[in-house]
Amino acid sequence: MEGMAKALKPNPGGTRGRRKAPEPPGIRLPIRISVDREALNALDKRAIAAQAGIGIVAGWLASWLVGGSGLLQYVVTGLAGSLVGGFLLERFGIDLGIRNQTASRIATATIGAVIVVILARLIG
Repeated sequence: MEGMAKALKPNPGGTRGRRKAPEPPGIRLPIRISVDREALNALDKRAIAAQAGIGIVAGWLASWLVGGSGLLQYVVTGLAGSLVGGFLLERFGIDLGIRNQTASRIATATIGAVIVVILARLIG
């Protein structure tokens, strides 16, 4: 009887009752994506909408300066430009001297979007 009885192992992770989602056969993803619902609910929806609006304006201004078209392209280049412009201006200690916060964000994002468009054209 001793050989047939199995010892119960403690469950340190507390994952009792949880199962992994089955993966499709033959497909194995290199990364696992999970969504933190609490953090997602804590995001300020108005701030995200304002940043998307600034991205659209900055993308449109950048396309007007260096060429391009399409609403999706405006949004993508504007949002990427706001990240690039903010990083570069902060990194080099450049102050645009614009006291209006919205106008300053649009100018920063436009500068970054122009850089993104020019780099994309040089690469592609």
